[in-house]
Amino acid sequence: MGQQTPPAFPSDSRQWMIYGANGYTGRLIAVEAVRRGMKPVLAGRNESEILELATALDCPYRVFSLEDIDVATESLRDIHVVIHCAGPFSQTARPMIEACLAGGTHYMDVTGEIPVLEYLFSRSEEARAAGITALPGSGYDVVPTDCLAMMLKEQLPDAARLRLAFCGKIYQSPGTWKATLEALPRCGAVRKNGAIEKVPHVWKMQRLQFDHERCNTISIPWGDISSAWHSTGIPEIEVYGGVPFPSAITMRAIRTPICAIFRNRGVLRLSKILISNFVKGPDTRQRESGEYHLRGDAWNDRGEQRTLLMRTPEGYTTTVESTLAILPRVLDNGVQPGVWTPSQAFGSGFALTVPGIEMRSLPESSGSD
Repeated sequence: MGQQTPPAFPSDSRQWMIYGANGYTGRLIAVEAVRRGMKPVLAGRNESEILELATALDCPYRVFSLEDIDVATESLRDIHVVIHCAGPFSQTARPMIEACLAGGTHYMDVTGEIPVLEYLFSRSEEARAAGITALPGSGYDVVPTDCLAMMLKEQLPDAARLRLAFCGKIYQSPGTWKATLEALPRCGAVRKNGAIEKVPHVWKMQRLQFDHERCNTISIPWGDISSAWHSTGIPEIEVYGGVPFPSAITMRAIRTPICAIFRNRGVLRLSKILISNFVKGPDTRQRESGEYHLRGDAWNDRGEQRTLLMRTPEGYTTTVESTLAILPRVLDNGVQPGVWTPSQAFGSGFALTVPGIEMRSLPESSGSD
């Protein structure tokens, strides 16, 4: 456990924790929370990094690993809400939710990994029985797109097919890069007839009109393949991300050998070490200047279509804002126990309460896609 300066166990009954506070996303949330006058408990397994950050921000801290669930449960015993930021979530989500269930701590995370989301949704009955709220996908994955999907469902209640897409320069933190490499051998994913199905990476390419320009996009295994179905019940879901056409062609050509390479655990382990040493994530200028453009389309079996467009700030900027917007609602026990998507918990309009997110319109000269 960590030293006692700053104090490790404050007495506030509504105290909350950022686990993985020394990581890229966790640190951003911690810094902004402190700027707003909050005092989160900063936690993680790297004592020197947690202590350094806690001292710099004058926050309480705890040091513990998720490898021992009993220790994790005890470390969360007096924590009302934990924002889980320590990926890869494929390894850390299970022990964290186990500790939350055992100790009665509300759970939030910033994952967008489909298997992790599906696993957490499968624990909803246990969460209700334990009296805790769990809100996976509280960051850019999947707040904007989840709310966009629900808006489309409200406009077209009998929607049978959903397509979500986004375009913009993508920046990734070290943790996101590691999760991306872990996901490569699992192939792509779509939802068909209500079930998640594997498809090849870069399974489809579509050129779509967004509010600002027309972008080439490729099918990607984004978290909404899981969460949008839980929110809307739409049985056919595909998600697309903007990639320049030459890059998309290259990705399609090398997908088979690349997936095979990263099935080798040694290669994956070495790649993660290199990422830890050399990848820093977007800097302040990139976060402040970046923006993403979203498009959602829904169709029913009669061929009727609804299209909505949205603009958001850069992903990590949005993640900080959305998690800190969700936090007080959970701290105040404002969400029923269970595992929920953002739009299930707060309604389709929740995304528009996050600073910088706004609805946009198609250019008048554009046709339908």
